[in-house]
Amino acid sequence: MNFSIRPTAQGIYPAVCHVGHLYIPLTEENLSRLADVVEASPDAVYHALVEVVGISPYLTEHLARLWAVGDAAEQARALQESVRALEVRT
Repeated sequence: MNFSIRPTAQGIYPAVCHVGHLYIPLTEENLSRLADVVEASPDAVYHALVEVVGISPYLTEHLARLWAVGDAAEQARALQESVRALEVRT
């Protein structure tokens, strides 16, 4: 799996998004944006992910490369499950 979202044990960010070999901190606002598309299509999940973590051209390109490698529906499902798990914890 190329993408996941995990809670942080402490610190100023409630979660991190694991994208390949990178970890991007997520704010409450970022998590809220991803939660808004938790039931959406894989395409909508991808676009929300790019909006939230694609903060540089490098990250945007990295996301596109990793998304293209795998099954979009499966990757979206993994992200959706990660977001749902965070919602249950909070």
